[in-house]
Order: sequence, then structure tokens, then C-alpha cells
Amino acid sequence: MNVSIVGSGYVGTTVAACLADLGHEVTAIDIDEGIVDAINDGETPIHEPGLDELVAEHGGGRLQATTDYDAILDTDLTMLALPTPSNDDGSIDLGYMEAGAASVGEALAGGDNGDTPHLVVTKSTVIPRTTDERLAPRIAEAGLERGADFLVASNPEFQREGTAVADFLNPDKLVFGADDERAFETLGKLYAPLRAAADGDVPVVETGIAEAEMIKYANNTFLASKVSLINDIGNVCKEFGVDAYEVAEAIGLDDRIGERFLRSGVGWGGSCLTGDQRVLAKDDSGTKLLTLAEFFDHYAADGAVDDVSVLSRNIDGNFSFEPVLAATRREFQGDLYDIGTKMNKQVTVTDDHPMLVVEDGEAVPREASTLRTGDELPVQTELPSDPVESFDIIDLVDSAAAFDNESVYLKPSFEISEIKQELRKVLSTYNDRFTYDKVHEFTRNNYIGLDTFLEFESELPINRADVAIYTTVGGGQTYIPATISADADFWRFVGYYLSEGHINEDDSGNGSTTRKRVCLSFHPSDEQAYVDDVESYLDSIGVRYRTSTQETATQIEISSRVFAYFVDWLGCGSGSYSAAIPNRAYQEPPKHRESLLAGLFRGDGHIEYTSHSNAVVYDYGSVSEELIQGMQFLLHSLGIVPSYKTSQSEKSTRPAHFLRISSKRHIAALKHLFLPSEQEKIEQRLESYERDIQPSSHSIGVENTTVEVSDISVTEAETDVYSLEVSDTHTFVTTDALVVHNCFPKDTDAIIAAAREQGYDPAVLSAAVELNDAQPERLLALLDDHADVAGKRIAVLGLAFKPGTDDIRNTRAVPVIEGLRNRGAEIVAYDPVATENMREKYPNIEYADSAASALEGASGAVVVTDWDEFAALDGEFDAMADPVVVDGRRIIERRDGLTYEGLTW
Repeated sequence: MNVSIVGSGYVGTTVAACLADLGHEVTAIDIDEGIVDAINDGETPIHEPGLDELVAEHGGGRLQATTDYDAILDTDLTMLALPTPSNDDGSIDLGYMEAGAASVGEALAGGDNGDTPHLVVTKSTVIPRTTDERLAPRIAEAGLERGADFLVASNPEFQREGTAVADFLNPDKLVFGADDERAFETLGKLYAPLRAAADGDVPVVETGIAEAEMIKYANNTFLASKVSLINDIGNVCKEFGVDAYEVAEAIGLDDRIGERFLRSGVGWGGSCLTGDQRVLAKDDSGTKLLTLAEFFDHYAADGAVDDVSVLSRNIDGNFSFEPVLAATRREFQGDLYDIGTKMNKQVTVTDDHPMLVVEDGEAVPREASTLRTGDELPVQTELPSDPVESFDIIDLVDSAAAFDNESVYLKPSFEISEIKQELRKVLSTYNDRFTYDKVHEFTRNNYIGLDTFLEFESELPINRADVAIYTTVGGGQTYIPATISADADFWRFVGYYLSEGHINEDDSGNGSTTRKRVCLSFHPSDEQAYVDDVESYLDSIGVRYRTSTQETATQIEISSRVFAYFVDWLGCGSGSYSAAIPNRAYQEPPKHRESLLAGLFRGDGHIEYTSHSNAVVYDYGSVSEELIQGMQFLLHSLGIVPSYKTSQSEKSTRPAHFLRISSKRHIAALKHLFLPSEQEKIEQRLESYERDIQPSSHSIGVENTTVEVSDISVTEAETDVYSLEVSDTHTFVTTDALVVHNCFPKDTDAIIAAAREQGYDPAVLSAAVELNDAQPERLLALLDDHADVAGKRIAVLGLAFKPGTDDIRNTRAVPVIEGLRNRGAEIVAYDPVATENMREKYPNIEYADSAASALEGASGAVVVTDWDEFAALDGEFDAMADPVVVDGRRIIERRDGLTYEGLTW
């Protein structure tokens, strides 16, 4: 691609050189002719490890520099990488950015960009809404229309000075903020070589423009807050004579404070669930019950999260599908909390995962490690409806590789001979393809080929609702309706199949195609009513079947490849071990969910009329855990809270899973699932209950239905764990229909200033800044304890913001120098690369050409930047007039003859 980058500072130069190294043609635009000439000569204008080599290799070649903004007309996109200096109140000065945006607009207005709008990308760090409200209008001032003449986007950088080249080429993420799909596509192409080099293992976050701008600030402010906290702890350590670095090293081994602390937000660090926990997801194709591992692989494996929602609970106790903003997977080693309840519902999470606990009628988040027996956890009680209404079997067969449309046939509900003349007219050119009269064949055999129907459907006097589909000719065919209504009877049939059905494959015939049969097996005498119910449904939709009764079972058999494929496509499974609730069932209305459960409970359910009391209990058992989990979601969606358990016999290879419903209220609510004779018996039992005992295992409320924590076990594990960030509600429904809290709850001065402009005072961030700002003065106070610096030569070692760079913006050396000047010290400063930059700011202090020269004759020294060469200092301290060293970075070794103070140790 051809890329132009406006601004050749720390960000712009690094980005330009790295993009050129990725194979793009890059034009750097800067008003400083000296910088332009340097880049074209292969020389870098800043110091950054690895940058010299890239500029030397590509400068004047794939990387060109110019002062002419018109150069952007020959590029596919332009990045704004201009300075955003701070104002006195901490806010950022957008003067450079706005001027650059205006110049870009003028250049675009003076050229012909064709039909493709030019993409202008904000690369500099700016507060949220800057691109939309401040920069885009400046571009448009030249008479351009956003969306037609230009697009805007945000692509914040996450490059640490000193490691900027490595960070660009090996990013932990790429953030694309845009409001137009074309912008996302262009940014995707720009970074495609980088992602390809990493085998695609670079997460991409596609989000809104303001969100992308905020992500950069969130990164920096969270880091600043962590640094401030360890500084504060270090100050306390210093008061007790404790080595803060040893303390930090130890607490850093705690995952919550180490890796996971920085991965989360306020109060919740790295919270995750194990990959076998389930969520109910919804995308454009419908609902899906998935494990978190399946969810991540399906929707987030490429780094960006697809357009998908999960079932969630809001503050009022209502349930809806809410968008997933982020999903992560990471390796975990540590304690996992298995949280069980009185209904034997269970979820496994990391110790710091925010569980929802109902306290005083409100659901509040609490870390898993703080849960106690008796705590009330909310469960799902609703499921939004979005019914499918019907299934189009023609489309299903047409898209399936298992069928050849030339060998699939459609039989109308009327005689084709009735429309023979119209058929000839529509198929006249088609008929010419054959050496015989194809239309006559259709008329004689009363069918039309699926391939023919699909080619001429818009002209044919035949509707899909009027035909049945089949694959076998010659007699004995099983016709399947081309459109099957997803009504209550259909879902009850599906329930029967899940309990009593399987798909049988038979390849013993002479043909090359395997015969497939959908079979349902019932008790040979006790379940005749269920057999009648299934037969009645099949008769109503015109599906041919065969019923046979043997000694052990009555079996209903539907011999049809099409019907077997449909049942399998629904996700019902091919037998008891693979049985599962079809994903589409989760979006059906309550009546249809009840019908599905009716078929299930009639098939494999059991009504227990206990002999020792008048109680009634509904039981259901299956070897398919996926089926039982799905049934729990359906039951909870109807306000039914079942208990759940597993058991395994000595002879079985896998456990059996059981649901039990025993509450009088729930027994009454589900009695209509059964046949009239059973309903009458259940009603008699319910009427004989002496009193209405409230369930002790769960609590039913207006806003919260809860289950009580009964046991918590902690196990040490090494496994992958998964996190979700859910929009708005910050909750989601997981295994056993338990509701848990969101895994993620929701240049520091600038974001503080921006927040205050919006009327909010961010107290924690303000405290972090205040503490950080106080550290240089603490450094000097320690020096005061050992020396009166007035009129004395004091060495300042390290001027750069951090080692590996010559950037002095935000360096702690500035307040240190100011403090020494206020004390009347004679300052001599040294830095391996940042001296010239600091000389521009403080031209009247002395600068040494080496650390040894700076220490010579000094009555004290302060270490501000942890350059490696400072660690090698030893005999150089002997040249000091008074060997006092206050180390702000723990880079100097203690030695005899040296008065040494560490800032926090």
C-alpha cells in the first residue's frame, strides 16, 4: 500500500520506518526540512533502538520524506502522528493536530481521489471524540464531505519508548476505531503483512472511533495506577526499613497482582471461567448453546470478536441478549473455585471472578473467593423469543454437499398434468437441452427435478408450500414437506426424538447411497399414547412411516435421507449419547419450549408418586450432558428451577445426568406437559398436599430467583481460562443457568482533565498522579538528609523518560532538576542520549559527557533513569567530593565507602 504519515516525531518516524519494513511505500510529511533531509539520507531524527537500521535501509527508498502535503494524493491513507503537548491544566493542546488535519483537507480538495474516499487515521494519543468533533470538521472545511471524499479512523499506538520498534512489529493487539466498514478493510490490509508474519496471532480490536481513543488512555492510566500503588507501598516499606523491591518481587508472583491485575479493571483482576462452562450465544443465524472454549474458537479466535451476543441479565432481573465487546483466552495456573449450590448447580471460576450475589434484594458483584455457604446466586428465569416459524427443506438440501440436486425430486400436491401447457411454455428452452421430452417425463411421473425447479422457480406455477421432497424413485418413496412449520406439534415431535430416537444408517443395499432412517422406540405396551401422538404428527404433515411392535419395543421408522439430514442439521444428534436441544429451540416462544419439554418428559421422563407421602416428583435422565444443560436453560426460561446431579455405575463408561423437579409450584406449572390421564393423577396429588411448603433449595422473588451456595471447593489447576466483556448489563448466564458478573467491569493528566470537563472527578486517577508527582521530592528529601546541597555540585544521572530513548517528555528528571535549582545546587547532568534534548530546556546547567565526569567532585548524586551503564559504576564514586548517592531506580550497587539510599528500599 501507499501510506503517508504527517509528523516525524517519536511516533511518526517509528511507524513510518516499520511500515516501510513491512513492504509498504511510505511518505513522511514534516514541515522541518532538516528532518525531511535526514530521513531521505537514511538518518533518523530521534534515538530509538533498532530505528537507525530501519531508516538506513529504507530511507530514500520505500521511505520517502517531504514537506509537501500534496504527496498524500498518491497514497491510500494518511496517518496523523503530530504532537499533542499538555496545557497547564493537564489537557492536551490540539493545535498541531488540527493544523495538520486542515492541511490534509486542503490537499485532498486540490486533487482527484477518484471514487474512493481517502482514509485519514488518527495515530496520536487524543481524548475520546477528538477525531469526530475536532479533526474531521477541520478536514471538511476545505469543502469535502465525510464518507464521500474522506473517511476518518483511530489507530492508537502502543509503543513503549526504548522498545518502540519491537513493540510495533510484535504488538499485543491492534486497535481499529472506525464508523465505516471501508476504513476497517483498509486498516486490515495495512497490517496484513504484520499479522501474516505472526501467523495471524495478533488480536485485532474493531471498535468505534471514540472507543479506540479511550483504549489508549485506559492502557496508560491503568499502568500509571499500578505504578503509583507500588510506589505508595514502597514509601511505606521505606519507613519500616523494608526492601520494597523484594516485597514487589514476592507479591508479583501472585497472579492477581502480576499478569492478571493489569488485564482487568476496577477491583476485578483477570477474572475468568473454565472453558467447559456454557453460554447461550446469538448471532445472525440464531441461538447457539456453546462452551466458552467453543465460543472463543467460533467468534474470537482471530483476535477480534465477531458480531455476537450472549444471554444476559439486567439490574431489574430481566433477560436479554447483549453484545460481547471482548473475549479472551489465556493460560492459567492457580486456584480454581468450584461453586456448588443446593440445587447441585455448579460453576468453576478463578478466585477473583466477580460472581453475582443477591443481598437485600439487589444483585451485587463479589469475588468468588469471598463467597460463603448460604449466599444467594441468581439464576435465569426468562428467554427472549425470536421464533423461526418454519424450515425450508429445499434450501437446506440445495446447500448440502450430501445431495445432488439432479437426483432430488419434488412432488406437487396436485397433478402436474393440470399445468402441463404452462409448464411447457416456461421450460421450452430447457426442454431443448434433452433428446427426449423432459416435460412429458415430469407430467407422466408427476414430479419435477430440484435442479429444474430452482433454475425456473420464479416463473413456475408451483410454490414451495405445495411440494414434497424425496430422493428415491421407483415406488415406496417417503415424501417430506418442502416447508415444515415450526409449530408446537413439531417441537413436541423433536422432544420425542431426543428421548427415544436415533438415526440408523444402512449401506447393505445394492445402491451406492447409504439408506438413512429416523427411528423412535417406545415401550411395547405402556407408551401406546405416545406412539399415537407421533403417528398423528407424521400423518398431519404427510410423512410416510412404518410402525412395528416387537417383544421389547414399538418402533416408528421414517426411511428418508432428507428427513434424517434435517434432524441431524437441527442439531438433535444421532442418538442418546449425542442428543442435544436444537439451537433454534432457544429462541422459540414459551408454548413451543413447553411442547419440546413435553416430548422429552413423555419419552424419557418419569413421574414419581412417592409412596410415603402425597408428593409428586418429575425426573429426567440422560447420558448426554449437553442435552441436560440445554433442558436447564429451557426450564429456567419458564421459571422452573430443577435440581441437577450426575451418577455413574461401575459398568458404564460415562456418567448419567439427571434433572429433578419437586416444588409444588413447578409440578403444577408443568403438569400439562403430560397426557390427560397423568394430569388428572398429578392434580389429585397436588390437591391433597396438606400445606404449601416453600422450597428450601431456591428462592423465588419478583426480580431475583436464586439458589443457595452449599459448598465451595478449591483446586489447583493448570488450564486455559476464558473471559467475556458484555455490553451494558455486564452479566451473562452460564452453566446450569447461573448468572455471573461480567469478567471485565468498566496520558493520565489528559483523561483526568477530559473527565472533569464532563463533570466527573476521577478520584483514583487523581490520587495516582498526585502520588507520582510527589516521588521526585521524596528523592530529594532523602538527599537532604545527608547533604546540604546549596552551592554544592550535585550529579543527576539519567535525563530520559526511560532507558533506550532520548525523549524527555514526562521525565522525572525535570522535577528533580527544578528541586535542586530551588535548593541552590550546582547541577551537572548526564544521559547517554538525551543530553541535547534536555539542554534545550535547561541550557544553563552543566552537562557531562560521561557518568564518571558527572560524578567527579560531586557532593551528591541522584539516579533518575536506569540506564544499564549505571549498573557498572564502581570506582567512579571514589572521585566524588562526598560520596552520597540516592538511587531512584535501584540500579546502583551498595559498596563500602558509599553513603547509599534507595528511594523505597
